[in-house]
Amino acid sequence: MEALKSIVAASLSPLVISLALQLLGWLLLVRSRKRPGLMCLAAGTCILFAGSFPGLTFEARRTAEYTYPPLSPEALPAGPLLVAVLGTGFNPDPQMPANSQVGPAFLARLLEGIRILRYRPDIQLVVSVAGEADQASKSRFLAAMLQLLNVEPQRVQLITTAESTLDEAVLVKNLNQQTIPVVLATSASHMPRAIRIFTDAGMTSIAAPTDFGFVRAGSPRDKIWPRWIPSTDGVGGNHAWLYEKVAILWEMLRTRK
Repeated sequence: MEALKSIVAASLSPLVISLALQLLGWLLLVRSRKRPGLMCLAAGTCILFAGSFPGLTFEARRTAEYTYPPLSPEALPAGPLLVAVLGTGFNPDPQMPANSQVGPAFLARLLEGIRILRYRPDIQLVVSVAGEADQASKSRFLAAMLQLLNVEPQRVQLITTAESTLDEAVLVKNLNQQTIPVVLATSASHMPRAIRIFTDAGMTSIAAPTDFGFVRAGSPRDKIWPRWIPSTDGVGGNHAWLYEKVAILWEMLRTRK
């Protein structure tokens, strides 16, 4: 099901739509259908050009990222808490140091979880390491990261079998027998969907967003003009926005009674 969701989201990418139209256009030209062929080529070019402007979805993506503000540890409720670091891809290459076996998104999530852990010595950390690697490789990776960051291994539990945020919610709930509040450490753009999934699973969730991709509105680096310069980042950002929309719709359909 996760693969199907990714295929649907990918098919809506401006780049994929543009390439499909370009291919169709050239096929029509080869078959001597000049007018419809040129129309497809022109449409594909226009879609790719328009989709390369970050400004098309900039404010929508930034608003979604700042749905939940950065967490202040002082605001955490008293009593038991569980901090869940949600996973991303993992490359079990033994020739690479542990911090190079994951991407910047996962490193940001892990650091956020450990930041909270440092502030509250009474809480536990659950770390989800995604990917198809075996459990031994993931265990070695996490052990190396905990040593690097000087974290006591007994305060950390590892999840290795989750393939989606829904899987992570189920596995965290199984670990959370006391149904204590769960602090979610994940990318800011992913947080609204993650909160929804964990809440639907019956857990009280507290957002700890990290890996922000946008400067805060009104901050010194908040400039309007770069949003309207075509770029590959624009194509990627617009596709990321579409992916989240498809994922949210997918989750709504899944939970519909």
